Amino acid sequence: MPFIAKHLHNKGLPITVSPWVPGQLYVVSDSPKSISSFLSTAHGLSIRDYLCISDEEREAVERARPKLPNPGWVRITQGKYRGDIGYIYNSEQLNDFVAVLIPPREFPYPALKNSAALFDRSRLPANKTVSDILRDGKVIGCSYKGEQYYMGLLLKIFRRDGLEIAATPHPDCIWLHLQSGWNTHFVKATELAFSMQFLRVGDDARVITGEVHLKIGKVVSTNHAFSSVCLEIAFEGHPRQMDFRLQDVERVFRLSDLVRVVAGIYLGLEGHIIQMYDDVFHVCQESTKEEVEVSKYYLDRCPLTHALQSQLPMRELCEPPPTPNPLKLEIT
Repeated sequence: MPFIAKHLHNKGLPITVSPWVPGQLYVVSDSPKSISSFLSTAHGLSIRDYLCISDEEREAVERARPKLPNPGWVRITQGKYRGDIGYIYNSEQLNDFVAVLIPPREFPYPALKNSAALFDRSRLPANKTVSDILRDGKVIGCSYKGEQYYMGLLLKIFRRDGLEIAATPHPDCIWLHLQSGWNTHFVKATELAFSMQFLRVGDDARVITGEVHLKIGKVVSTNHAFSSVCLEIAFEGHPRQMDFRLQDVERVFRLSDLVRVVAGIYLGLEGHIIQMYDDVFHVCQESTKEEVEVSKYYLDRCPLTHALQSQLPMRELCEPPPTPNPLKLEIT
């Protein structure tokens, strides 16, 4: 069945693998003959039956498919942009198509071949006609040669079955979206969500909303599946455990903390925090004593055991660490 599903999917047919009955596929097509025309004789013989399902069952199948968030992120799974991350511009397109904003890889001016970058309107020939894209009286992009660009990002239409949800993409995959300035608040929220994945039991975290705004507590437990965290916070000298949404707290760093860079151009660098200005920290690299500026969202605190080991003689470091309305196909 997996081969048939993949084969029909590659032929452009919308496919849903049945979440209820093993060996069933739901395929959107005008007739069984159209489906069989895409299959070899051997694979066609493995199809036991073609059934046209009711509207009620079709609706149940559609409800079982994961809904795309709007706004949200998707990973492209087919074609030239395969593997790239795109911003969902409109998930309500007709005929199972989705509008996505993505850094372009082809340009109407000289550029590195197949290299993603933001569209630069100033590099277009002066004698070429370019149309503005307006929103609320403000220019937010332009149209040129049939393509639309929003703040340097290309608007592309993809088939829904050629996309998969990317809940929390790595910042290195969306840095051009951040540079573009498109929905900066949402992109920044993605960076924060990425950073919170490194929150550990025993870390300090600050509450940033609600009645206990700015209170700092110790992480007792985390549940990333439900985006929640439990903090122990002292009230008048008495500890109290409280649950929060991950988006309502932020990690707490302090001067001299040993940290590791987990995203950006300094990926892998380790050093100590020597200055903190808003969202940008100055980190002094341990080996070279070089000072670099890094977003606090791109840092992970090195565990205490790591920090202690880094100060031990080399012979002690050599000791190994502890092990830590479709048609339903029934396939035989």
